[in-house]
Parts: sequence; C-alpha cells; structure tokens
Amino acid sequence: MFFRKTSSPPVADTSLNNDALRKMIDRTQAMIEFEPNGIIKHANQNFLDTVGYTLDEIVGQHHKMFVYPSFVKNPLYQQMWDDLAAGKPVADQFPRLRKDGQVVWIQATYAPILDDDDNVTSIVKIATNITARRAEIAEIASALEELRDGNLTHRCKPSSIEDIARLAKSYNEAVVSLEGAISTVRTVADGVEKTSDEMNTSSSELSQRTENQAATLEETAAAIEELTSTVRSSAEGAKEVEHAVQTARTTAEDSGQVVSDAIQAMSQIESSSEEIAKIISVIDDIAFQTNLLALNAGVEAARAGEAGRGFAVVASEVRALAQRSADAAGEIKGLILESSKHVSNGVTLVGRAGTELENIISSVNSISENVTTIARGAEEQAVTLGEINTGIGQLDEVTQHNAAMVEEATAASQTLANDSKEMSRQMARFTTSGGAGAANVTPFVEPSAPQPAPVEQVAVNAPPSAHETPAGWEDF
Repeated sequence: MFFRKTSSPPVADTSLNNDALRKMIDRTQAMIEFEPNGIIKHANQNFLDTVGYTLDEIVGQHHKMFVYPSFVKNPLYQQMWDDLAAGKPVADQFPRLRKDGQVVWIQATYAPILDDDDNVTSIVKIATNITARRAEIAEIASALEELRDGNLTHRCKPSSIEDIARLAKSYNEAVVSLEGAISTVRTVADGVEKTSDEMNTSSSELSQRTENQAATLEETAAAIEELTSTVRSSAEGAKEVEHAVQTARTTAEDSGQVVSDAIQAMSQIESSSEEIAKIISVIDDIAFQTNLLALNAGVEAARAGEAGRGFAVVASEVRALAQRSADAAGEIKGLILESSKHVSNGVTLVGRAGTELENIISSVNSISENVTTIARGAEEQAVTLGEINTGIGQLDEVTQHNAAMVEEATAASQTLANDSKEMSRQMARFTTSGGAGAANVTPFVEPSAPQPAPVEQVAVNAPPSAHETPAGWEDF
C-alpha cells in the first residue's frame, strides 16, 4: 500500500490529507506515523491504548521502544527500515512491547508515504490488536501439542471468536471421537496381546511336543526297521528249518522203510530158524534111530560070535557116528534155539524201533507243519512290519512337516505377540479419560530432533520483517 502526498497545504497535527479517511482509521484501527528513519511523529488513541503510552511519551522516540531490545541489534530490523525508506511496504503479525512490559500482538502494515517525486516523506503503520486471537490460537496450539503427546483428555476452552470457536469445537469433537477409537483399539490391543501370548505359549508347547513326537517316531521307525530285519532273518531261518525238517522227515520215512524191511527179513530168518530146528530134530531122531539100530546090530553081532565080529566093529563105528551126529544136532539145535530167541528179541526191538520211527515221523510231520506255519507267519509278519515301517515313515514325514508348520506358526505367533506389544506401547502414548496407558507398558517416546526456528510470513512483495526477537518472540 502506497500513500502519495500532494502539494496541497498540510493538515494540522497530521500528515494525512484526507480527514474522512483519518477519522475512519481512528475509529477502527490503531495508527502511528514515523519519519523514514523510524522516529515517531504521531499516533492515534487506539494505538496509544494498545501500547499503554501517552502521545507525549512516544513522539520523538524511535520505533525500537516497542521492540524487544535484543532484536534491535538484529540486522533484519535495520533491513526493515531500509526497505521502508526505499518505499517498500511491510505487512505481517508483530509482537510489540507495552509500557508495562507485557507483549501485545498486532496485525499491521507499514506503508511508505511518497511525494510527487516518489520520495518517502513518512511511514504510516495501520494495525489491529490480535492479542486475544493469538491467545486463542495459542490455546489450540497447546491442545494440539497435548494431542501430539498423546493426551486425549485435554479440551479447548470456548472462544468468543467465531472462527476459532468453530475450530475449537471441531478439535474437541475430533478428540472425543479419537479417544473412543483409541480406547477401543487399546482394549482390542490388550486382548490381542493376551491372546497372542497364549497362542505363543501354546505354539511353543505344541512345537516341543511335535519335536518329541518326531523324535519318538524316528526311534520307533528305527526299532521297527531293526525288528523287520530280525523277523526277515527269522523267516529265512524258519525256511531253512523247514527244509531241514523236510529232509529229516524224508530220512525218517526212509529209515522206517529200512526198519520195516529189517523186521520182514528177521521174520524170515526166524521162520528159517524154525525150519532148520525142525530139520535138526529130524536129524536128531535119525541119529537116535541109527544109534538104536547100531546097538541092536552090536547085540546081534555078539550073538553071531566070530562071524559077526566085523559086523560088530562096523556097528560100533556107526553107533559112535550116530552119537556124534546126535550130539552135533543137539548143539546145533541149542544154537538155533538161542539164535531163534535172539532173532525173536531182535524182531521185537526192531518192531519197537519201527514204532518209534513211526512216532518220530509223525512228530516230524507235526514239526514240519508247525515250522511251515511259523515260516509263513514270519513272512506275513515281515510283510506287515514292512507296511508298518512304510506307514511310520510316512507318519514321520507328516510329523516333520507338521513340526515345520508348527515352527512357522510359533514364529507367526511370536511376531503377532511382538506386534501386539508394540501396538500396546503405541496405545500407551495416549491418555484417555479411563487413565493412561496399560500398566507396566513403557510409553512410546519419539526421538527428539532439532527443529528449525519459525519464520514469520511476510506479505507478497514485502521484504522479510525485522520485528521478531531472536529468542523470545519467534515462539509467537
């Protein structure tokens, strides 16, 4: 905004030449006029009421009396006056010091007044007191800082400024809604954390049991494999025993046949011995008859005297021969009788041996049948054990797969537990009407980072303002 000074005569007590405009400004705005170098020339009552001075106390003083002393030394402050002296306006919000030391905020425009040659003859500042608005905005900023820090119980106070009142109302309603949502999320997060802890514990126990089961199945599979090998060996041994029993049965049957043949042969020997005994009896009878005949011949030869002497000698020899024949026949008969007795005993023994062999053959047949049954059973057991071993192998594979899945589930539940704890920690940042975050949960604290100093915004086509203090006023 530029004011151009005309060549008409100046108006008394002011450099403004438009009385109506001056009156309007005096009624509605705070106004102060400076020399181009910053010396105060005039101020209206609104401005004096704002800063708490009288006109006599400020006329002839420099503008810096309203600025924080430390900022007066700032090059930006001098730059502002250099720009104003060059005809450049400055518009912004400014903190200014009252007489009593309090800070007052104004929305102001510094406007150079130019003569016909575009020379700056004075600087006019038209301002509005925005201290109350700034306080209301600071209240909302404080509420936002509380919200940033997680405090959902803070509420903005009602404001008499309409637009700020709407903003405060919207903020309060948003915080109430957010508080309800956070409370619900916190309750859900606590439930999820508890459930995830239980899931994690159960998954860990299930993982341990699955690992134990897998180890047991592995041991069982090894034991059954060994048992299968043993049963197969037993089946092969049973087959060999079966073969040996078959051989023994064949041998026993052959031996039975030999014994049967021996019994038959001894029976024939016994029959022949009986026949020989009969023949010996006949020979014995013949010898006895011959002996009687020789005896009678000797008696007759003795009767014949000398004539029968030779016949008597022959009869004597015949008698002696008959006697020897009778003796030999008796001995043979005795031997045959003894032989018949032995043959009879042998027949009896061989018969008993045949009976025992038949019993042995019967037993061997029974053993053979049992061994065959055992061999078949061993083969079936070997096949069954092989199938069981295959099934256990498949079960072991499934168990190993389940163990891997349980490990994944355990890892997922652990991740869920960690995430739920992190969610609880995040929720602990917020303070609600029900209390602060859950017990024993460390509140989350964001890492601090250096913040750039705030810079006041300057109106378009205006240079940077030189009104802020380096330490105190920029917080406004």
